[in-house]
Amino acid sequence: MGVIPTAEAIESARKSGLDLVEVSPKAVPPVCKIMDYGQFIYSQSKQTQSGKTKTKHGEIKGVRLTYNMGKHDIEVRIKQANKFLASGYKIKTEIILKGRQKAHPDKVKEILLEFQEMLGENIKIEQQVKREGNKFTALYTAKTK
Repeated sequence: MGVIPTAEAIESARKSGLDLVEVSPKAVPPVCKIMDYGQFIYSQSKQTQSGKTKTKHGEIKGVRLTYNMGKHDIEVRIKQANKFLASGYKIKTEIILKGRQKAHPDKVKEILLEFQEMLGENIKIEQQVKREGNKFTALYTAKTK
């Protein structure tokens, strides 16, 4: 419609049975649209609802390693972790120490860092290796491109 006075815009919206909605108030002059505001709000809420159902908010999959774990077992855990990352999950790796294993926290950190390297370049570290009592954990997500 171009640039028209506010009163004229309100009047034309009333004639058509719709609402005058300000789209961009900071523009000079302000940009407005004539539309059904109730229907607009309804469609916006539907879009946000459908967006919520498709996303996975912070779902975490756990991968438990052990202190004395063979190379093949670690490779199996790597494959599973990569599947989880590809599906959009976060990965929480953990090692629980028992008995005399608690005396070697440096080896546990090495195991977790090696696991991290084996996951590859497609990960983002959300939480570095952290000790929580007799448990060591780390948290990873997939890098977004």
